[in-house]
Amino acid sequence: MQTRGSTPLPDTLPLPPSPEPLRFLGNRANPNYAAVAHLLRTYARHLGMALHEAETAAAGPVDVLWDMGLPAKPDGACLVFPGRPHAEAETACARTRSGYPVPLSGRPLGAHKGGVLEAVDGLSLAWEGAEGWNLHSDWDLLSFCADILFRRADHHPSRRRAAREAISLDQWDRDFGLTEEPWVDRWMFRLLGALPRLRAAVDALPAQARIWLTHDLDNLAKWRPRSVAGQILRTPGQLARGRFAPLAKAWSEIAGRALTGKDPYDVMDQILRMETGRRSANFFLANGRDHLIHRYDLARPRFRRVMLDCLRQGMDIGLHGQVHFISDPDAINAEKSKMERLAGAPVRLNRQHYLRWDPAATFAGLEAAGVRVDSTLGYNDSPGFRTGTAFPYLWFDCRTDKPTGLLETPLILGEFQFYQPQSFDPEMVDRTIGKYLDAATRQGGVFTVLFHNNYFHEGDFPGQSAVYSRLLALAGRRGLPDFDPLGTHARYLESDEPG
Repeated sequence: MQTRGSTPLPDTLPLPPSPEPLRFLGNRANPNYAAVAHLLRTYARHLGMALHEAETAAAGPVDVLWDMGLPAKPDGACLVFPGRPHAEAETACARTRSGYPVPLSGRPLGAHKGGVLEAVDGLSLAWEGAEGWNLHSDWDLLSFCADILFRRADHHPSRRRAAREAISLDQWDRDFGLTEEPWVDRWMFRLLGALPRLRAAVDALPAQARIWLTHDLDNLAKWRPRSVAGQILRTPGQLARGRFAPLAKAWSEIAGRALTGKDPYDVMDQILRMETGRRSANFFLANGRDHLIHRYDLARPRFRRVMLDCLRQGMDIGLHGQVHFISDPDAINAEKSKMERLAGAPVRLNRQHYLRWDPAATFAGLEAAGVRVDSTLGYNDSPGFRTGTAFPYLWFDCRTDKPTGLLETPLILGEFQFYQPQSFDPEMVDRTIGKYLDAATRQGGVFTVLFHNNYFHEGDFPGQSAVYSRLLALAGRRGLPDFDPLGTHARYLESDEPG
């Protein structure tokens, strides 16, 4: 017997990756069919394959049999899953004996002969057979994984606030373990790697790991007329309370801004020097007033210069979509068009401000506006894998039940999720970054990381620049190349044009 982790697999010699497509036979009448097919298409693509959707069993051997019953034993190795009879998302989960999250479902379909790989609450995942063996599941793992990958539950009215604010504590995500591991990746590659002809391709995945350095430019100016006026009003109170250090710091920065024209948050030149030889993506607010305060006017020369400098140095730029436009496709298009006029170049990337989106409207509005790649789906209160994956993938619109041409590249870690300036612990920060980098790249995914530009101001965020330098050095030691968002999008569309 061979072993993958704690899972025994039938003996077989490793085989090279197969050029043949992944063969799928499923019940097309099941309301989950389109989502399950796109899930399999997504993971076949990660393995360099297409997906062949067979119409009937007479079409030949299959790799995955879903919601078809088992009237006769399939020839050769095959994954066999029951189908969930409705499209409603799972709302709770348990864990298998080796720790994998699984959906809580109804009564077991029956015990299988052969080796039991996993068991939970009477359900089983087992293999049986000798020369032609099959892996059977008593629960619908494919629908469960599609629910997570495509955030199906976020469409439910009870989840609207959590979806819009990206707060994992208000969701089931922590129960599913998504703040710790990309469980959809782990399940899917574990299952597909059980097929002898795919095992070599799954084993080769770690060599494909990449890193995507990104910056959200929420604040390009710390001292503006309004903030200086606020400091003038605060000064008497600070003097009365003896807060001389912060008072001196503030007026020193204001004086420096007046004398040199350099604002403490105007640090993108420093960041770009640190990234020499690398390529980052930089997301700008096209409309300076968000739902809280006025940030900056990108049309002003001093702010537009920052964006143009990024372009001149070969970096990518993207839209940082505003919270109050997430349900308004016309406003999304207007934001993107304004930024394109100021940049003199197409804008094809997006990440929503505060990571907030409307599952019923935002991504459709972005795609209609010509955005090709989004990176919104991360958490505001924790690093983690909000869609269960570290891989980019073509989004599936649960509202229309169709795949789209928008490439989602989930955000995994942002410094705001764990960085505390008043109790800065560089060892804890480095451990956190290393933990999530390992989890993202272990199976060949993309470590998408966010560092805001204003966090590089040492006066407000001491140690941040050193943290970023160490991250760049770590990526270099690991040999992680940069992720190419638009190139990846083009390759995905070439390999499988969405319907």
